[in-house]
Amino acid sequence: MEEFLGRSALPVSRVYSNLAGFVEVYGSAWAMMTKPGDYARMVREYCEDAMRAGIRYAEMHITTGARPFPCLMEAVEAASKERDIVMRFIVDVPRTFPIEVGFALLEGANGVPDVVGIGLGGAERGYPPEPFTPLFDEARSRGLRSMPHAGEDAGPESIRGALDALKAERIMHGVRAVDDPQLLAELSERKIPLAVCPTSNVMLGVATSLEEHPLRELWDAGITVSVNTDDPGYFGCDLVGEYAIAGRLLNLDREGYGRLALNSVESSFAPEGLKDAMRGDIADWVRRQ
Repeated sequence: MEEFLGRSALPVSRVYSNLAGFVEVYGSAWAMMTKPGDYARMVREYCEDAMRAGIRYAEMHITTGARPFPCLMEAVEAASKERDIVMRFIVDVPRTFPIEVGFALLEGANGVPDVVGIGLGGAERGYPPEPFTPLFDEARSRGLRSMPHAGEDAGPESIRGALDALKAERIMHGVRAVDDPQLLAELSERKIPLAVCPTSNVMLGVATSLEEHPLRELWDAGITVSVNTDDPGYFGCDLVGEYAIAGRLLNLDREGYGRLALNSVESSFAPEGLKDAMRGDIADWVRRQ
């Protein structure tokens, strides 16, 4: 991030305390990723960190486009060279951009088998999901899975919009579902997974502290919860640390950790053979207690 931001001719603030401020810093770094090799480096260095945390499979949100080089293919090629981790990509559409940008990003990913889904990221407040319905309809018609961010710094209405308008199959964050008991029950009944990021939520003021994080309420409601990092490079977190946080907040024993890990497998869109292998390895690990 520092190297990318250092390319800017103007000073860029590194300070943020909420999602909107973070998106501004994130966007500034992204705007400077204009040289061939930038996306490959990002993927390569992410994989190095991920493998140290024991990650076998990851779905990375990536915003491509508006570059004088094929940045998505560069990222895909870098991921394909990794032998100890399988990477897939999610086309991440900034919700503050016009929908036409989203269609351009979608077109750039057309026919790339390593792209498994479409996401919607960025500041939520004032940017509801519903205007992106045509984009997500088209993406789903091409076989991509719907994985928007919702219910992070906007309320349950954002999650409702993601479900009804975007036909979300997994919701990134979704922690504000606890503000609507009926929605919480629906997420549980329909088995819509929530990809929860405790450290991120505290860093961006979504939760006032880890002790006040709604992870326990989501878990007790029967939600298919997984823990994730979003965004490890900025927040200095890794998946091992997020599991440790979840273990403390949920008072997990070995079987509980196994359930949490299995949730991440079932929430993913990994190849079925890989999912079977991970299911088996988790079951073996739990039995070793």
